[in-house]
Parts: sequence; structure tokens; C-alpha cells
Amino acid sequence: MEIDPTASSASAWLQSASGQQTAIRGTCFLGRAASSNIVLPDDKVSRRHAMVHVQGLDEFWLIDLGSSNGTYLNGRRVAQPCRLTHLDVIQVGDRSFTFHHPKHQSGTDTASTEKTVQEIRSVKCWLLLADIEASTQFIKKLPADEAPRVTGRWLAECKRIIDDSHGAINKFLGDGFLAYWLDREETATSIKAALTALKELQEKSEPRFRLVLHYGKVFVGGAASLGEESLLGNEVNFAFRMEKLAGSLGTLRLLSEPAQAHVKSLLDTTEEGRHTVPSFDGEFLFYTF
Repeated sequence: MEIDPTASSASAWLQSASGQQTAIRGTCFLGRAASSNIVLPDDKVSRRHAMVHVQGLDEFWLIDLGSSNGTYLNGRRVAQPCRLTHLDVIQVGDRSFTFHHPKHQSGTDTASTEKTVQEIRSVKCWLLLADIEASTQFIKKLPADEAPRVTGRWLAECKRIIDDSHGAINKFLGDGFLAYWLDREETATSIKAALTALKELQEKSEPRFRLVLHYGKVFVGGAASLGEESLLGNEVNFAFRMEKLAGSLGTLRLLSEPAQAHVKSLLDTTEEGRHTVPSFDGEFLFYTF
């Protein structure tokens, strides 16, 4: 039995049928590619087949990356990101792995809770939400074995775009994701690159999806590395309300006024008008691009 030397200090790990343990930190890729965290030299396995992604302190999600032969969780094919629980069984090709997260069973200890509270800080942040439009109907109209491939490849391409623009996906949301960038001097240029690439993706392939972008001060807490932090506060709530507004307006791309103010010199935008946002007072100006 092989044990990853870091697995003993990790809160979660994958264990193969032979007993080999692989710690999950940030994102754990499974696939045929040599760069994968778990390399599976099997013709039934795609180069980048699936990944387990850490969200916040104690959430772990399984995402199929558009593999040809699918990823299975407890015997069912994964069609959308799925939250993992202790002792779930993941199957990729002919290999199976048991997900271990024993802390989730006993709860977070007081010391960890106090540490988390101490780490919470306020930062300026870019928030980008993307979601598949009418995802349930879209998935139903596709053949059962095709839907996971289409949605998985879309998520994989979106993740590549976010990664290439120096951002991180913070949460997978079933039919979409929340990405973010901490505000730095060069971030607006990275945002422009991400928006341009995502717009091109919207225009060339299915699924049809919406984008919303907001900028504001959020509370960040939890793990120290980008992509594993918890994002909290009214600005996060505002971004999620924006996504609902974009759906009601029938627009595929929506920018808040603060976001537009930071990218208007880099990106051509058009005023979308003033609109109310549920749970927030007054009307707010929005833009599209």
C-alpha cells in the first residue's frame, strides 16, 4: 500500500482499491495525462478526465471534464458538479476511489473555527458568475450519454480561461460557477482577457450561458490559497442577484456600474439601463458588452 506523505495532514483524500492514498489540496485531477495528480494509463480514461475541487473549508466537489466514457459517483454517471461526502465511491474507467473526509463526520473543532475567524479580512475583489441558461431543459434535450460530455467540456474550457487570466473558480454551482480575482494593479487587463475569451465561447458553441461581472469589497476567509477561500458579504449577494436580473432581461452579459468603471477603457460597453435588485435599495446602472 502506497500512502501520499501529505495525506496524513490533509483533511480529505482519495484512496484506491489497493490502498494508495492521494491528498486533496486545491484541485486534484484524475486522467491519462502525466500532469494529473492521479495518473490513470487506461484507454477508457480521457487525458483530463475529472477533478475533485476544494470549495471553502469543508466542501469537496467532483466535476467530470467532458470525458468520453464518463465519471461515476456511487454508481451513477456525473452529469453536473456533485458535492462529495465521506466514503463516496468515484469510478473512472476500471479504477475506483473512495473519498475520505473524516473531519466532516465529527465536525470542525473549536481551534479551527477560531483560526478561521481570525483569518477573515476585507478585500476589493472581482466576482464573475456564469451559468447555463435553462440548464434543466438543455440537459433533457440531449441524449443521456451526451449531456455530461457537453457540460463537462464547457466547465473545463471555462476553467482554462479563468486559470489563464490568473483568476480562480471559487465555487461550482451545479449549472455554473463563481470565479474571482483579488484586485491588483494588473487585474483589469486579466478581466478583459477573460471576458473576451468567454464571449467567444458563448458565440461558438453550446451550451448557451450567461455571464455577470461585479466589483466590490468582500469578506474573505478560510484557507490562504486562491480558490479555497470563502467569499462573504453583500457584494457577493449582489452578484448572485445580478445573475437573476440578467436572466429576466434576457441578456447574456451583464456588468455592474463599479465593474464597468474599471474596464471601460479596455472594453467596449453599452448601457443596459437602471434596474432594481431584490434585497437592495434603489436602482442600479448596468452595462453589457
